[in-house]
Amino acid sequence: MEGSHPDFALLDRIRTALTVNCGGLDGLKAQLPGLIANAVDHVLDPVRTARTELADLDNVEKTFVGLKIEHYLRDFLDFPKGLRDLEVDGIDVDVKNTVRSTWMIPPETFRNQEPCLLIMAAMTRRHCSMGLIVAREAYLNSPNRDGKRSIKSAAFADILWLVEKQPLAESRWTGIDMRRFRDLRKIAGGSRRAALFFRENLGRPVHRTIVEGLLFDQKDYMKRIRGNLGARDLLAPDRIALLSGAYNRELIAAFGLPPCSREEFISVCYGETGEAVLKQASYFDRKPDATPSTA
Repeated sequence: MEGSHPDFALLDRIRTALTVNCGGLDGLKAQLPGLIANAVDHVLDPVRTARTELADLDNVEKTFVGLKIEHYLRDFLDFPKGLRDLEVDGIDVDVKNTVRSTWMIPPETFRNQEPCLLIMAAMTRRHCSMGLIVAREAYLNSPNRDGKRSIKSAAFADILWLVEKQPLAESRWTGIDMRRFRDLRKIAGGSRRAALFFRENLGRPVHRTIVEGLLFDQKDYMKRIRGNLGARDLLAPDRIALLSGAYNRELIAAFGLPPCSREEFISVCYGETGEAVLKQASYFDRKPDATPSTA
């Protein structure tokens, strides 16, 4: 969108205000994919439903995805709800989400030609976008039975993009056998349960929220994956190391494992050669605590 666009001044004002609290456009681009993935996971609720894909939701549940993204976004951007979904620099902005290819604009928004914050979570194509547009008549298709109107594909050129086709973060649950996960949750003994899980998921980065879901009945669930008779000690006789993305990044790299965030753990079967590497790094001497708090 060029600066000569009739709505550029208004949309640029909203864009500038929107990105103040999230580290500018770069901060928004970095955080939006993860925010959307977390909102989708919230609705999927993998621990209780064993579902990990958007396609697993029924049509009613899919409507909650947009609402949950809106909630996460409002909290992230730190703007209040106004007459519409957001009040940005004194301007009411309607937030519209889609997991398809366009957005549906309600009559109360296009009747007054109000600004909209558009969010697209293209789950099958694994990217997300966010932009601003004024709901003008010329940009909209004919009304549907509910009186809503979709944005014409030709009007995409009139969107002021804040984020465009940013790769979407993969779900933390992708690739995990959820039926087996739910079976493991029934096993008595948190440390034994965690050891079984990490033995069966070698080389897979595991987020602490997954560990929490696995060890849902443990008061100190992180204690069950450390040493001192936790999963780490139970795995040692099988020459399996349980590494932390916060404390063992060099070891994770040395074993050629996928990189892990500070909130992730990964298990590896190390063998005799690996044992020397672990000894040199004092792995057997240290019993690292859980991932340190970021507070």
